[in-house]
Amino acid sequence: MSKEPGRPRVLAVTSGKGGVGKTNLAVNLALCLRLFNVNVLLLDADMGMASVDVLLGLHIQHNLRDVLLKGWPVEQVVVEGPRGLKILPGACGVEELARLDEPRFEAFLQQVQRYCEQMDFVVVDTAPGISPAVVSCLLAADETLLVTNPEPTSLTDAYAVLKVMSGRPEGRAKAVWVIMNQTGSKEEAVRSFDRLRAAASRFLYMDIHYLGSVAWDDTVSEATKRQVAFLTHYSASPCSRDVRKIAARLVSAGHGGSADIGRFFRAIGEVGHE
Repeated sequence: MSKEPGRPRVLAVTSGKGGVGKTNLAVNLALCLRLFNVNVLLLDADMGMASVDVLLGLHIQHNLRDVLLKGWPVEQVVVEGPRGLKILPGACGVEELARLDEPRFEAFLQQVQRYCEQMDFVVVDTAPGISPAVVSCLLAADETLLVTNPEPTSLTDAYAVLKVMSGRPEGRAKAVWVIMNQTGSKEEAVRSFDRLRAAASRFLYMDIHYLGSVAWDDTVSEATKRQVAFLTHYSASPCSRDVRKIAARLVSAGHGGSADIGRFFRAIGEVGHE
């Protein structure tokens, strides 16, 4: 896979509401991308309900605050997860981004940019919902991965995300992939996506893309209870097979990264400042 030098492919994983498995998918998708011999950084940017470390049973001692306020190298804050996945704990202290003066922000940004230049993918677990700051994160990323499920309320919330994105000048042109999670069958997933796509096309003039579905699977809750990734501990389960297919489609799409890292981290700062 090729990418523009120094430009990781930034994937913002989001949802219209909580409870649809967004963070679990972000974690396991990031792990799955590692199977393709690429470097992956997972950024926990869900300010209100940060839980990447909890899902993986990690003991986080430091976070982005140490980079911002103490000048620590990013490498000392990044935690290594399963399969060599790099994790940047950003939940605590990210709000400081909104208050940094320009020289300090530029120094911080240079650090982050240098680190991200080593990555092929940056997978961001955003906060759920449609606040202006969250939408800014989505628009600053290369691609949005919108997680929903076939329930009517979830589809309505997913449509709300698309509607708010379409209200921003560049929103309609952004690449949006939809992942149908917690599905009973592939047919149900496709039917649900088709309804969402038809509404987005007709009323929002947006073209969204189907990335795949993940089956409802009891091993997801079992892995959560054990604080492990279902991909690593239940690799033969239906949900693991589905996530591997989704990762393969992302890699085969072959888009180069073009996200402005500075704009992206400013947007994350807005989330913490809300």
